[in-house]
Amino acid sequence: MRPIALLPLLGLLSLAWAKGPLDKGVVIADAGNRRLVELAGEGRLVRVIPLPRPFRYTDDVFLAPGGSVAYITDPEVDVVGAVGYPAGRLLWLYGRPGHPGAGPGQLNNPDDLVPLPSGLLALADIRNCRILLFSREGQLQKVLGRTGVCRNADGFFNKPNGAFPLGKDRLLVTEIAGHDLAVVDLQGHRLATFSLPVHYPSDANLTPWGTVLVVDWWSPGAVVEVDLKGHLLWRYAPEGKEEHLNHPSVALGLRNGLVVLTDDWRHRVLVVDRKENRVVFQYGRTDTPGSDPGFLRYPDGLDLIR
Repeated sequence: MRPIALLPLLGLLSLAWAKGPLDKGVVIADAGNRRLVELAGEGRLVRVIPLPRPFRYTDDVFLAPGGSVAYITDPEVDVVGAVGYPAGRLLWLYGRPGHPGAGPGQLNNPDDLVPLPSGLLALADIRNCRILLFSREGQLQKVLGRTGVCRNADGFFNKPNGAFPLGKDRLLVTEIAGHDLAVVDLQGHRLATFSLPVHYPSDANLTPWGTVLVVDWWSPGAVVEVDLKGHLLWRYAPEGKEEHLNHPSVALGLRNGLVVLTDDWRHRVLVVDRKENRVVFQYGRTDTPGSDPGFLRYPDGLDLIR
């Protein structure tokens, strides 16, 4: 049993690894295996949770406060839902499986069902160019933007692929078209817009230290850190054969100052030391998809155990 792959060729260890690189741990949306994978803070495999149908490609996972519910998105069948955690039992579903659209109860390429401090859930409905707000029970409460109208302008969104909380009453919305980061209120009014230095921005979110991380879902990919005025603070875009990123989809800041990210198309999750610009931990075997312990298949999302 090999629960961890540690980049043996590079011999990467650090003080951060000795203390536990993943803080309290993470749960990974192992999309190609239609399951969740939980790792402890030191990187040990805790559990694997198969997901029920109709989920087919587990694109993202976010845990409810308290950790007893996991919110899942699946863009292949255009549904989102909630499952009990860690049992994996389906609690509710929104969307018509296999029938994308803009009609009642339909979604079109949904991404990131994220809990907000208000108690609502925010969902980016990419091809419908809107943000949907749900109750924790899966009831649609509000539509931000105008369905099917795609603009980088106040009251509209242009292919949004993430809506993450910025305090209690604002959202960070990542827009694919225009490469923008928009700050909006919970009525959908645009308070600020910043252009991001990436090809395909994904999942901009606030770090514990008050900056914003966003990844470039590209090959070679990158992770960038900006301040709340859009100024670039850090960029991680290694170029080596082993080190380069291939379509990373999300990066989250850990309380220890490290950054954990999914490197989707290389089938691995990495923890990067921002100060030394190097990987200090890896789970998954580089370029080797699999379902055995220590392996992943297109890990497309993750969340922190809190």
